[in-house]
Amino acid sequence: MKKHSWLTSLLPRKSTIGTELGQAKVRVMNVSPFCLYLILAWHFKWQAVPANVAIGASGYIAYALLWVFVVRFSMIDVAPRRTLAAILDQALPALGMYLAGYLSSLVAWVPALGSIGSGLRFGTRYTWLSSAVGGPLMAAAFFFSPDWRSSPGIASGIVLANVLVPLYVVVLVKRLEQDKRTFELRAAHFEAATKHDPLTGLLNRTGFADVLEELLVSNTTRQEMSAVLLLDLDGFKAINDTCGHAAGDDILKAVASSLTACLRISDKVARIGGDEFAIALRHIANHDSAERLAEEVLGAITQVIIPRYDLQLGASIGICVLPHPDLDTCEKILEAADRLMYEAKAAGKNQLRALTVFVPSE
Repeated sequence: MKKHSWLTSLLPRKSTIGTELGQAKVRVMNVSPFCLYLILAWHFKWQAVPANVAIGASGYIAYALLWVFVVRFSMIDVAPRRTLAAILDQALPALGMYLAGYLSSLVAWVPALGSIGSGLRFGTRYTWLSSAVGGPLMAAAFFFSPDWRSSPGIASGIVLANVLVPLYVVVLVKRLEQDKRTFELRAAHFEAATKHDPLTGLLNRTGFADVLEELLVSNTTRQEMSAVLLLDLDGFKAINDTCGHAAGDDILKAVASSLTACLRISDKVARIGGDEFAIALRHIANHDSAERLAEEVLGAITQVIIPRYDLQLGASIGICVLPHPDLDTCEKILEAADRLMYEAKAAGKNQLRALTVFVPSE
C-alpha cells in the first residue's frame, strides 16, 4: 500500500488539460456580466462609472483571456500554473474591491467561485491556499477603501463568505467522498459474501461460475490448458448422521483446508453443494498434471481426522481438461465433470475419472 505524507498532498493531482481549460473559461464568464452592467450603466447613465473601475474590469477580462492561452498551450508547468492562478483569482478581485468600492459588490462572489472551482477540479489544497491568500487581501482592500470602510459589517460578511463558504464546500465534498468509499467497501464486502461459502470461506457455486467464465476466456484468447475437478465426499453422510452436524461441519472445514493446501495460488477451490467441491486448475502442462493433483487431493482427504475410527472419508473425482471442443459453456463443463464423478463413485469410490472423449447425453 502506498504511503502518503504531507509532501505528497502538496503535489498536483493528475488532471486533463480540458478540466483546467474549463476553469480558465469560467473566469471569463465570471466577470462578463459585470462588464455588461458597466456598459449599460454608462450608456443609459444609471450611475457614474469611474475610469479606474472600467480599467480594472478590462484588466481582469484580459487576465482571464490570457490564462486561457496559458493553459491551452501549457506555457507554464502545471503545479506553478495552478498555484499562480489560485493566487491571482484572489488578488485581482481584492484589488477590484478596493478600486470599485460599492460597485464591486456585483462581483463579490467571484473569489469564492474561483476557490471552489479550483478545489473541486485540482484538489482541496488549492481551496485552502485561496482562502489563506484571499481572506487577508480582501480584508486589506476593504480596510483601505473609503466606501467599504464606512460599512464594516457588510465588508466583514463578504470576507467571511468568500473564506468560509469554499472551505465548507470542500469539507463537505471530502465527507461525501468518504461516504462514497465506505459505501463502495460495503458493496464490495456484500458482493464477496454472495460469492463465498460462509462455513468454509471457499467460493460458492456463484463465485466458481465466475472462475469458469475466466477459464473459458483464457482458453480462447491465450490458448491456455486448464482443468476443472468436481469431487464428492465418500462416507460423509455416515459421519454427519452418526457424529452430528457440528462434527460434519468440522469435517467440511478440514476438507476445505486440505484442498487449499494442495493447490497453487493461481488455482481456485469452491464448495458448490453440501459435500461437493470444485477445483479450477490454471496453466497446467498436460492431462497427467491434472490427474496427479487429483491423486494428491484423494490422499489429502483420507488424512482428515474422523471422530470415529470405524468411519472412513474419501472422495470421487471427475476431471475435465480444457479446452475441449464440446465444453464451451460453464454448464457443459459442470455437467461433464459431474457425470465423470458419478462414474468414479460407481466404480468403487475414492477414485477419479478424466474426460477423454465427451459424448453429450441424449
